[in-house]
Amino acid sequence: MAGRRLIQGLTSPWSVGFSAFGLAYGGYHVWDSTQSGSKYDLNEDLSGKTYIVTGSTSGIGQATVEELAKRNARVIMACRNREKCVQVRRDIVLNTRNKQVYCRQCDLEDFDSIRTFVQKLSKGKFELDRIDGVVHNAAMMQSERKVNKDGIEKTIATNHLGSFLLTGLLLDKLLAQNIPVRIVFLNSNIIDRKCDLKLTDLNAEHEKKFDGYEVYKHSKLASALFSKELSDRLTGSNISVLVADPGRTKSNLSAQMDGQTFFLSRWLLKVVSFGMGERRTEKAVRPVLYALCDPQTQGENGLFFDRERQLQPWNDVILDADKREKLWNVSVSWSRLGEHLKKVKYLEN
Repeated sequence: MAGRRLIQGLTSPWSVGFSAFGLAYGGYHVWDSTQSGSKYDLNEDLSGKTYIVTGSTSGIGQATVEELAKRNARVIMACRNREKCVQVRRDIVLNTRNKQVYCRQCDLEDFDSIRTFVQKLSKGKFELDRIDGVVHNAAMMQSERKVNKDGIEKTIATNHLGSFLLTGLLLDKLLAQNIPVRIVFLNSNIIDRKCDLKLTDLNAEHEKKFDGYEVYKHSKLASALFSKELSDRLTGSNISVLVADPGRTKSNLSAQMDGQTFFLSRWLLKVVSFGMGERRTEKAVRPVLYALCDPQTQGENGLFFDRERQLQPWNDVILDADKREKLWNVSVSWSRLGEHLKKVKYLEN
């Protein structure tokens, strides 16, 4: 009698349901642990250090700010949407008990906004006495071609030209410091997938049909070319330039793409991403922290780290010095670096 009741209990819908849930939950965590990569934790106290993080109100940018704040750093959240930044900043302060987290508006597609951001950090009540690192995390992808107020396609403006201008305007300040500085760019191995520099169509205006993913790939290639060229030009200085690939990560980067607008395709994309090893941001941030703060990468320059913090080789396009120089010259012109730099220096004087 007791045995029959035991069997009935084990085969009841509730028991079966809980067992299935347990198996699914356990399976998910086993899978998640395999996709998280090798264990890593940054064991550094960053008290007294200051970092700037772009695109810091969500995804890896937000995770980077929180991890830095946990380790007592002062962090400047360079954000497009100040209202959202204030909300995110409040949560980070509550979680880390570090009030040295600040919101500063900086829209990377708007070159005037970038100049104003740098001006505020250079003089006045928001002036920074030191900058130990800059994380170029902000990125965008869009399904339709849109341009900024200067007529530049927004993906290349945000993902490359904005970072180029921000770095250029900060460079004198960084070089004048007697402390080591690390500039970290986030990138991806998609730049190795049938990708080449299209200087004749950098503005994505000559294609028959706008392909947001291809334009995104092209913008990340441009960013990688800039990273490598910058590292070469800064060799021997107090500034190191490193690139980190966080791997496939859960984020809202592709939220504007066509596949994300319909609930069924959005659900299918999530399933596919999960199957391909999409990682949570708290795991994906590891190579970024490694490049930015780890003692092992101190003094290293011009290196590209993959999601496992292993060296990733530069492809032939990136190693083409002629292409890097041509892109540099175009970027100087399109971002109006000289004009903005004069305005920053005028304010400082």
